[in-house]
Amino acid sequence: MGVPEVTLLVFAAISLAVLAIGLVVRDLSATSRATVSSGKSTVRLRRTPDNADAPNSQQLFDKIDRGFDRLVTESGTQLSPTTVFLVFLTCGLLLGGGLWLYSDEPLRGIAGGMAGMGLPLIGLIIYRGRRLRACRDQLPHVIEMVARATRAGQSTEQALSLVAHEATGQLADEFRTCVQQLNMGRSFEKTLKSLASRVRLLEIRILVTTLIVQRQSGGPLSETLERMSAVVRDRITAQRQVQASTAAGRMSTIIIASIAPLAALFLMSFQREHVDMLFNDALGRTLLMIALVLELIGLVWVFLMLRPER
Repeated sequence: MGVPEVTLLVFAAISLAVLAIGLVVRDLSATSRATVSSGKSTVRLRRTPDNADAPNSQQLFDKIDRGFDRLVTESGTQLSPTTVFLVFLTCGLLLGGGLWLYSDEPLRGIAGGMAGMGLPLIGLIIYRGRRLRACRDQLPHVIEMVARATRAGQSTEQALSLVAHEATGQLADEFRTCVQQLNMGRSFEKTLKSLASRVRLLEIRILVTTLIVQRQSGGPLSETLERMSAVVRDRITAQRQVQASTAAGRMSTIIIASIAPLAALFLMSFQREHVDMLFNDALGRTLLMIALVLELIGLVWVFLMLRPER
């Protein structure tokens, strides 16, 4: 690779890195300016993108875009989806370009670029899962607070405001957002549907449906919420038992699935002639493709069987 190619690659990496840092600083500074103090935490004043308001589309790219926006929203990050994607792209370009410059092999650069974009995405997915589990664990306590408030004679809006000011954790921040939207004039139904779109849990959808139906038709809300709290606690206990019983299977799957990529990385780094035989021969390329497809099918199959119900 000559000097012009190196210069172009370094320029592109530096440009994207500066742009990504600038967007991150812009979002963080805008968030800090647009927040107000509310005791234990802060509440955002600017309107955030809401997946509940976006129209449904059957096109593939629209579904991918909507799914990525939902992932960023559910992870609880204060960054916009555009900023997060640019950070992913910058990580891929820096890692892939660095490996390409170091080894002077495009294949390693492509693999490094894919790893640079994939690892932050996997980290974001893991963080999103932890946040949703934390919200599920906090939900019974929140439901009991709403039930006690309504039993004391407060309205549903006042009960939600009580949760927003008294509760703590990830779910409390979401209820603060709901109270803020209600104070700014948004309808009760759209506010709760927005909550269900930001926190995609079955228990949240049931709670939202219960509150909307009760507001339309009436009924003993406090008793319903107390029974719902007990049911949610039982569901959490059952899901923890399932996770404990399948922990060995999930760990075995991760270990077995990581053997092939690690072995391929070792061979590409230290025994490159063996890998070249596979890539240069037609039969070797066919065997590699078959192995990749079979491993992906096995991973999807195992994780679908071990996936807990939402």
